[in-house]
Amino acid sequence: MKATAIVWLLQLFISFSLSWGFGAVKRSLIIPGTASSSRAEFLSSIVAASSLLVPVGRTNAFDGGVGGLGKTRPQTGVVFRDEEAAAATTQSKGGDVTYELLSPDGSPAVVSFNAPWPLLQTAAGIESRDIGGGFESAFVQVTELQKGSEIKPAQLKEAIFSSKGKFGMYGSPTDIKLRLVSPENSKSPAIYLAAFTTLTPGMRESDRKAYISAKTVGNGLFLLVTTTTAVRFTKLESSLRRVAESFLVVDAPKTNLRNQK
Repeated sequence: MKATAIVWLLQLFISFSLSWGFGAVKRSLIIPGTASSSRAEFLSSIVAASSLLVPVGRTNAFDGGVGGLGKTRPQTGVVFRDEEAAAATTQSKGGDVTYELLSPDGSPAVVSFNAPWPLLQTAAGIESRDIGGGFESAFVQVTELQKGSEIKPAQLKEAIFSSKGKFGMYGSPTDIKLRLVSPENSKSPAIYLAAFTTLTPGMRESDRKAYISAKTVGNGLFLLVTTTTAVRFTKLESSLRRVAESFLVVDAPKTNLRNQK
């Protein structure tokens, strides 16, 4: 009875495969009871045939923590000064995004930037992302920096490219190259250019580039990471740079919110 059921299912499988153009499936199957067939041959042919139905392809997009699904929520260090107000925050028609955040020492800061991609509603942090193709995005990262200390590349790498961050959802990024392209001044953030390789959920390598804007308030190092794939970066470099340069972080007025004891 079981053998009959298996043969029937195989015939149905072959019929379906041929109707979708998988002619190679029929050639790879060995039906029990035919000449030169054996149980081992039969089972191995099933495995071979099923592998023909698995799509093989390459991906240039990062499908992990940046706007995608990760195994765990990434640690962005973002702490909203008023969570209810943050939940109601929307992006302006011109692309402006503004939030009040807290530094690790509780110092309030107003953080803003301008991006052409829609603001995602998420409790994990602040992210503007191209929801059409999913290649470009800008997100905020916050880490601690001792007052008076200089921003060091090693600290940026630890904050952004660790296994706990948005790029490390499926393993820490590799081949990280980071250089300063614009120093910080009283009005503008420091801007770094990063090139790195990360992993997608399918464990494929994805080469990416990112502008990293950095500004300090209190003991907080506030970062805006504007990123896309390495292939698309050259074409979009000027627009990505505009997003990076739009990043502003200033001291917020002190009011009776939860940053005060």
